[in-house]
Amino acid sequence: MKKIILIAILILAFLLRVPFLDRYPAGLNADEAAIGYNAYSLIKTGLDEHATRWPTVFRSFDDYKPAVYFYLVLPFVYFMGLSVTAVRLPSALLGVISVYFLYLLANQLFSKKTPQGWPQGLPWGGLVAALLLAISPWHLHFSRGGWEANAASVFMVIGLYYLVRSLENSKYFFLTTLFFVLALYTYHSLRIVIPLLFIAFVLIYLRDIRSTIGKVGQLKPVLISVIIGFLLLLPLAIQFTSAEGRSRFTGVSVFADEGPLWEALELRLEHGGSLLGRVLHNRYATYTYRFAKNYLSHYSPRFLFIVGDEIARSKVPGIGQAYLFTLPFFILGLLLMIARNGRGEKLILSWLLIAPVAAALTFQSPHALRAQNMVYPLTLITAAGIYQFFAFIFPRAKKIAVGLCLFTLIIGGYEVARYLHQYYLHYPKELPFAWQYGFAQIAAYTKDHENEYDKIIVSDRYDQPYILMAFFLQYPPEKLQQEIVLTPRDKFGFSTVRKFGKYEFRRIDYGQDEKIKNVLIIAADEPVDNTDIIYTIKDPAGRVMWRFARP
Repeated sequence: MKKIILIAILILAFLLRVPFLDRYPAGLNADEAAIGYNAYSLIKTGLDEHATRWPTVFRSFDDYKPAVYFYLVLPFVYFMGLSVTAVRLPSALLGVISVYFLYLLANQLFSKKTPQGWPQGLPWGGLVAALLLAISPWHLHFSRGGWEANAASVFMVIGLYYLVRSLENSKYFFLTTLFFVLALYTYHSLRIVIPLLFIAFVLIYLRDIRSTIGKVGQLKPVLISVIIGFLLLLPLAIQFTSAEGRSRFTGVSVFADEGPLWEALELRLEHGGSLLGRVLHNRYATYTYRFAKNYLSHYSPRFLFIVGDEIARSKVPGIGQAYLFTLPFFILGLLLMIARNGRGEKLILSWLLIAPVAAALTFQSPHALRAQNMVYPLTLITAAGIYQFFAFIFPRAKKIAVGLCLFTLIIGGYEVARYLHQYYLHYPKELPFAWQYGFAQIAAYTKDHENEYDKIIVSDRYDQPYILMAFFLQYPPEKLQQEIVLTPRDKFGFSTVRKFGKYEFRRIDYGQDEKIKNVLIIAADEPVDNTDIIYTIKDPAGRVMWRFARP
């Protein structure tokens, strides 16, 4: 029966993540396009878009993306062609795998005692955790896109599971090392989260660790794993100190936001330049306050259970990161874990506290993507609350427990149905720009008509349009590598491609651009002469999103 229930949950997870990846989310974001096109470029030429041979970090938009997800996507692009599905499918499949490993991890951390009156021999805590993750809005959203963060967090969960198992047999520490290293090479945020969580694990399980490695033959696998891990992470350490590593952190860190600095200077002026003003209002105190504010924002009920992330690409309208019906169970699980204070509870609570640290160091908070690993402790705590609530009531009032269980299933089913309705129907219509909708249609049109023009100007109203056009045109990588013209880096250290071949990417200035001979102008929200419009592209709601003008 255990296998049947688990298989049913995994099938549900698969059905919610894998079908219709080419259509939902509607469009393709620039980061996904960069991953897919660079994989395509490697297949065709052995070089990325910037003509670097088999890189360990991808320059891309001068944001220097970690390499693992690019190489995960590469075989899918090789066998399936350069397509939206090929870019997203690895993330979706890893999302399903993470449901299984959270089930295993929960069984390691939760009590294995079956409540009185329940079917015996079933790991209810793990099954509830797996079901909650299978339907989680936070996890579903990032599983269905080509997100490095999702892949990295899956590797982290697998590594943590084997880390706990290594307390029984240190040979599992090889797998911990492998998956933690993969996670560190896959996404930036986990380079802070994983070391902190590992330290927490060592402190919590120190007595068990000593007991395990004190046994005959148990120390050697740990030492070998540590040496292998050290060697594998050396290139990453070198990258941290490089200009590329500093560029990424400088571009997204909280220190890139000069607002707190100017705020401190303004408050100092109100003190008349006194010593007290300099002591109370300095950059260190102000940025510390900003970090604390960012950090705590990730625990806001509004963020977690009501409206979710403010970033359009990371949210579904009207849905929090978790379902509202899980809030009381989360609170109950949290209180029970604090009260019990067992080692498994301490590890989960530590994970919850550590999960948003890296996201809080950036200037956009709360940030569902950078804190995506937080979905796992959130799910485990909620599962513990549900499990313990019904375990307490069931033997004492079976009819009431059955009634409450049915009520919870009905409310939960309604919220899941509402989420899916919002995701598949309203999300594409309300926020089409979030996934840069329309570039597939733009590329289809220009591919048929580009020989009619000397120049094609595409609005850069939406992020990094060049890579989306290269992706959907399947532009020959060997040509792109020779033709790209880059803009200077902005104040955050990022740059973009201004042109390749006939294509130029910038804001449309129609008064000037219409003077160019034999030009096709593709405008977003910029004003154009309506009499020159020859074609339009509408978003899923039927609104004109792109206008093609031939002066």
